[in-house]
Amino acid sequence: MRALGVGLIGTGYMGKCHALAWNAVAPVFGDVPRPRLAMLCEVDLALATRRAGEFGFARATADWRALVADPEIDVVSITTPNAFHAEMALAALEAGKHVWCEKPMATSLADAQAMAKAAATTRSVAALGYNYIQNPAIRLAAKLIAEGAIGRVSHARIEMDEDFMADPAAPFSWKSQAASGHGALDDFGVHAFSLLTLLLGETRAVMADMAKPYHERPLAEGGTRAVETHDVASLLLRFASGASGLVALNRSAWVARAASRCRSSERAARSASIRSA
Repeated sequence: MRALGVGLIGTGYMGKCHALAWNAVAPVFGDVPRPRLAMLCEVDLALATRRAGEFGFARATADWRALVADPEIDVVSITTPNAFHAEMALAALEAGKHVWCEKPMATSLADAQAMAKAAATTRSVAALGYNYIQNPAIRLAAKLIAEGAIGRVSHARIEMDEDFMADPAAPFSWKSQAASGHGALDDFGVHAFSLLTLLLGETRAVMADMAKPYHERPLAEGGTRAVETHDVASLLLRFASGASGLVALNRSAWVARAASRCRSSERAARSASIRSA
């Protein structure tokens, strides 16, 4: 079995996750050759060179097209901002590379359809980063539902809350640009649809409402810019099976930080109680 040559485009949070995953293939699976981390791409060559050293890649480039065309690369990891997924994935598939593209697949239906068509007409493997459905517990749940072990599922609810955009003083970023997609709905809400599709099958009808808790955000250079995406989305679903569903998404909820403050308060209260005792 020949070792795969890996090319990584993008070195932000998810780029680092992909690098960690490629580095973990050999120790986790053991029976496959360790992937060759061939080339890494960033918008700036100095940054790409630094990240290549940190992540363990042999070479660095600031030209993603050169990475896609490189004969030493068999599979391309795409972890760039959402707006670039379609162009890069299509180019990689056309070059005969396997593709591991982060979610969301694309920022428009037309781009997603073009990507799906390209993947269907090539011998390459094309995968999306829906890691939640690979969890053994989720796979077991799907098996139990399919076997009827819990009876007929008539309703499902998923709530996903994040706080990385909860602070109104957080500066304007690409996640607030319309080019990145719709907001919470396709930023991480696609994980919810991935789970529901695995567990309950295809969706037949959707009714959605999207909201902007903050209509503008400060710019690093001063002033503000209007927020173009929606940080909150609420959806009612009807599945082909007849089951109904409810999905609530929020990437500006103070959930994690509030929970952390509550835990800190509880620890302080217990400490005070012990001292007084």
